[in-house]
Amino acid sequence: MMPALRALALAAAAAALGAAACARPSYLGTRMPQPCVAHDVESCLGWMIERDLADAALDRYDDDALRDYVQGVADRLARSSLLARAPRVVIADHDGTYATSGSRIVIGRPTIERLDSEAELAGVIAHELAHIEGHHAVVSLFGPPPAGDDALVLRRDAEAIADERAVALLERAGYAPAAMARALRAVLDAEDEEHPLRADRIARAKVMAGGQPGFEGRAELLGHLEHMVVGRDARLGRRVGDAWVVAALGLAFELGPDDAVRDASDVLVVRRGQTTLAAYAIGAAWAGELAAALDERSEDVRGLGRITLGTVAAPAGRDDTPVGKLARAIRSTLPQPAVGTRVAIVERPRGALVIELGARGERNGRGLPVLGLRAATPEELAAAEPARIVIEHAWRTGAAANAVVCDGRLLDSPDRRIAAGDPIKCADRPLAARDRAPRLMADAAP
Repeated sequence: MMPALRALALAAAAAALGAAACARPSYLGTRMPQPCVAHDVESCLGWMIERDLADAALDRYDDDALRDYVQGVADRLARSSLLARAPRVVIADHDGTYATSGSRIVIGRPTIERLDSEAELAGVIAHELAHIEGHHAVVSLFGPPPAGDDALVLRRDAEAIADERAVALLERAGYAPAAMARALRAVLDAEDEEHPLRADRIARAKVMAGGQPGFEGRAELLGHLEHMVVGRDARLGRRVGDAWVVAALGLAFELGPDDAVRDASDVLVVRRGQTTLAAYAIGAAWAGELAAALDERSEDVRGLGRITLGTVAAPAGRDDTPVGKLARAIRSTLPQPAVGTRVAIVERPRGALVIELGARGERNGRGLPVLGLRAATPEELAAAEPARIVIEHAWRTGAAANAVVCDGRLLDSPDRRIAAGDPIKCADRPLAARDRAPRLMADAAP
C-alpha cells in the first residue's frame, strides 16, 4: 500500500484536476505524456508514480529480464480478466506490493524473493489486478469519503474481494488456484485494520481453490531469480569500516572517532560536535530540481561531480494549473530537506547525495563544508555489494534444510519437502539480520 501521506496528497491534487493544460508541462525533467494534458488523471498518476521510482528516489529495481518475466505473468492473467489491456508492472526495490491509478502494479523485489513458484507470483499479481479491475484505487482517490468506520469496512471488503477474484483469475489462466493461499502465507505476517485477518484470508483462499490442478512453475520462477538481490540493497548506504558508503553513487562519507552515527536503512545521521548531519541518495532528475531552487547558492565542480551548496527556499512561482497542483502534491512526498535547511547536493551520473548541514558546520576557504566526502575505494564498493540469490540443487530427497549444500544461506523454507535434483533458493553468502527482507507485504490499492 502506498504511504498514507502520499495517498492523501494524490487524492487532494487529483480532486482539483479540472481542465487540461494548453502547453505540455514537464515533471522531473521530462515532458508529461498525453494523458497528463488530456484530462486522463488515472493514467497521468500512474506515469508519475513510475517516474518517481526511477528518477526521484532511486527505488526501481533495474533488471529488465526479471521485469519482462513478471510482466509476462501479468499479461497471461489479464487475458482472462475484464481489462482491455494488461497493467504495467514495475519492480520496486522497497518492500510492499500495490496497485496504483493508471493501471500500474508495483511489486516489491523483497516480495518476489519470498515466493516459491510462478503460480504464487501470479497470485500476488492477480490480487492487484483485481483491484484495478474493480477500480478500487479510483474509488479510494476520487470517491466520496465514507463516514466513521465505513472506510475501514470498505477497505477490508475490497481486500477480500480481490483475494477471491485472484483465485478465479489463477484458475482461468491455467495456474494452480491453491497457489493463492500459499502466496498469502509467504508474504503476509503482521495484521492491520485495513485487511481481513491473515488466517481468514488464507483459509478462504484454500477453500475457494478446491484442490483444482494447474501450472505451478517453481523451476520457471527460480530460473529468473538467480542473481537477484536478496533483502535490503545496501548499495544506497552501508557502514564499511570508518566510512558510510553509497556504492550506487560511488561515494564514501568518512566518519570520525568522535562522531555519533546512526544509519537507518538508506539514511545516515551523524552527530558531529554541535552539528547534526543527515545524508541520503536521490535520483538525478530530482536532485537537479532541488539544486536549482536553492537560495544563497554556490557551485563547485570537482572530481566527485557538481557540488551545490545553499539553503532550501520556500516554493515560489506556484503552478496552480490542475496538472501543476497534481505534480506539486506528488513532489511533496519525495525525499527532500525542509525549507530553511542548509544543504550540499553532490550530483553524480546516476543520482545525487543530499547532505543536510548544521547551521555551524565547519567550512573550508571556498565556502563548501568540510564533509570528509570522497570517492569510494574498490574495496569499499565490493564490501557494499548486496547478497544475491543462487540456485543450488538438492543432493537427496527430504526436507530442504537437510538436502542442500547452502547450509546457513538457505532462503527456502527449511521444512519444504523436495526431491533429489530439485532447485533450491540460497544466498551467495550469509545474510546479516538487518539485511534480510522484512516479512510484510502491504498489498492494497492506494
